[in-house]
This record gives sequence, structure tokens and C-alpha cells, in this order.
Amino acid sequence: MHDKQRTVARITDSLVSLGKSKRLAAMRKSQQVELEKTLQSAKPFSGKKAQQISQARENIEQKIAEIKSALPAGKQSKLFALRYGSEQKIIQLSVQQLYVLLKIKQELAIEIRDVKYRKE
Repeated sequence: MHDKQRTVARITDSLVSLGKSKRLAAMRKSQQVELEKTLQSAKPFSGKKAQQISQARENIEQKIAEIKSALPAGKQSKLFALRYGSEQKIIQLSVQQLYVLLKIKQELAIEIRDVKYRKE
């Protein structure tokens, strides 16, 4: 028989400590700056506006579930993607675009028409 040799993987510290490497410090700093920019750009919505957005998203999810339930089992996601687009595409669309795409007939508040369906 063959003799098997076993090896053990161990996690070790990096060769250069994080505090002494200028390149690693620059990468860390750039990541922190990008994170701060995204946090500053994300403005929280007011109570009424947030409620309208959540209601619109709920209507969209309900319509998607309704459409998928009418499709044959096992092929729901594939057929939905062929007709309406992939999930990545749908996530990037605004609420107004999804209302038109899915033919939702409910009124949509003007303030939230340009809000993205989901933030990535």
C-alpha cells in the first residue's frame, strides 16, 4: 500500500507586521475612505418616505411572487429571468421602472420614483 503523508495547515502571522508596511497601511486607509464616503452618501429617509418605500418594495415582491406562482414549478426562476431579467438587473432598477416592467397599477409617490429597488 501507499504510505500517506499528512500535513497540517497552520495560520501564521504575515511576514511583515501590519503597522510597519506602508503599502498595507495605504490600502487600509483607502478602504476606510471609501467606506466613509458610502456612509455619508447614504441618507436615511424620513418616516413617511421610508414607509412609502417599504410599501412599494412590498408591492413589487408580491407581484414577483404572483408571477412566479403562475409559472411551472421547477422552472419559475429561469422563466422569470427570461421574461423580466435576472435578479441582478432587477435589483439595479428603480422602483418606477419595476412598476412599469411588472405592470403594477397602483399609484407611486413622486418622491420615491427614483429610489433603487434594493441597495447592493
